[in-house]
Amino acid sequence: MKKFFIPCLFFIGIAWTIFTQVPLPLHEGLSTVASAARPRNPGYEVWAIDQADSLDGTTLGGNLFVFSGNDRDFLRGNAKVEQFNLAASAKKNDLAPGQKPHWITFNQGGTHAIVGHATTAHVYAIDANKREVVDSILPPGLPNSNSHAVYLSKDNKFVYVADTPGQRIHKIGTNYEAPGGKIFGDVQTLDFNTPQTKTALGVPTTGATARPVVAVVDDTGKFVYVTFADGGVAIVNAETLTIAHIYSKDEATFNGLVAYQIGDNFVTNAGNADPEIADFIYLYNNKSLLENPSKRPDFFKVPQSGNDVHGVTLIGAKYLWQVNRGSNSITIHDINAKPFDPNVEASNKARAVNIVDLVSDTLGPDPTPDLIEPSPSGQVAFFTQRGPNPISGNDPAFFNSVGIFPGLGVVEVENGGKSAKPAHLYRFDNVVGGKNIADFHALAVRK
Repeated sequence: MKKFFIPCLFFIGIAWTIFTQVPLPLHEGLSTVASAARPRNPGYEVWAIDQADSLDGTTLGGNLFVFSGNDRDFLRGNAKVEQFNLAASAKKNDLAPGQKPHWITFNQGGTHAIVGHATTAHVYAIDANKREVVDSILPPGLPNSNSHAVYLSKDNKFVYVADTPGQRIHKIGTNYEAPGGKIFGDVQTLDFNTPQTKTALGVPTTGATARPVVAVVDDTGKFVYVTFADGGVAIVNAETLTIAHIYSKDEATFNGLVAYQIGDNFVTNAGNADPEIADFIYLYNNKSLLENPSKRPDFFKVPQSGNDVHGVTLIGAKYLWQVNRGSNSITIHDINAKPFDPNVEASNKARAVNIVDLVSDTLGPDPTPDLIEPSPSGQVAFFTQRGPNPISGNDPAFFNSVGIFPGLGVVEVENGGKSAKPAHLYRFDNVVGGKNIADFHALAVRK
């Protein structure tokens, strides 16, 4: 439905900029965020990436923004901001530069960030203190490959990469203390482009129909949950990199996206740009999988209110937040700690308790939130806001990834995670040839 409002939103955006982005004088002791005194104060960093081309308009891309401060700083708009060009950093260190940096995550300890690229397939390792690309690897599979999403094992030994067009995932060894700075090691690959796998997924056996979106390893490092663009979910043995279990596209619908561990369970979601098609979340009994690896774990699905669900996070140890690009909202579910306990009624396993509207004077008339992460205190949450010319994930029939004000959106968590309110927008444009190409996507909090 966004396509009907884009012209109007353009003029609304101009007015919004004039009336809300001009700083107004405040009396000493007052804040633009009324309740900002409540959050805690330890400092931390938020890393967000504009995945579009560099500011100089070259085909190399990646402008990394590092925000630092405490909860109050972020809520009040006072966080320190540093900007770095990732491709230039790689070239400076004689490493192959990448294009369209799409995903970022930190290792345990926060010494390094790992970045996946959705165009060139490079995987970067960034020294978090130096803010420099210190290693780069190109997994096998060119020319039809990428590194859409990257996730790390808790023991810091492996990176799991989802190669969406290549219909494969990679397991890359890592050593963050390796002599000479060669962090990336051996690469193992699991190919989903086989008749057996596609038949189990319930998709056509020809064509690119087994495209993984994310590959997320559980906290034990034993199993990897893989979602697929064309539907279905695979659980992979992390040690052998072989398929352990599959859920077909009839069980887990197409447009699968994020996988996320919640205690003894795993969650995956699936969203659609078309508001007439329902979005879902799926819960899996990961505890039973660890106890009996040969048995496919039980799962159930819950309808997701909101349009084009995308990023996921957990707030207050019980509230599952999912941002919706199409409907500009956060859907909040109360997740029971033991949803597979037979004594828990179906209606109490995962209950939708709130939908937070992000359209506001603070975040703009069309925030288009993509990925979301909480602060270490859990009292602030951040999400990337897409730009007016997105370069990934947009359905032109619905303009689901088209935003107006690209950057980092900030909301204050309320009621222990049951609700939230918009707090601040750190907006950054990237104008090349008169066109604003800024397109924020990748996001991670360095704790």
